[in-house]
Amino acid sequence: MNPDYRTILDTLDVAALPEEDQQALLEDLHELVFKGSLVRMIEQMDDATKEAFEALMTSDAAEEQIEAFLKERVPGADQAVEDTVRELAGDILSGTGTNQE
Repeated sequence: MNPDYRTILDTLDVAALPEEDQQALLEDLHELVFKGSLVRMIEQMDDATKEAFEALMTSDAAEEQIEAFLKERVPGADQAVEDTVRELAGDILSGTGTNQE
């Protein structure tokens, strides 16, 4: 689940920012996509998967463990990430007045 942020980063002209600001923006963007995708995936989970996921989350699991769980147990996990990135890109493009749609 490695989202492609190119459209968003190009729209925001991230390359023009200092390296430290670029890194901070990427971290914020990743967090937004992760949380948005997670909501979509939780909505798709059956009760047993939700319980297992809750146990994983309360165990202080690493992000890699969470991603592995989601890929294995949630059909369409990658699609949920892609949908979240696409939606976020559309929101940003609309907000900047550069929406090509």
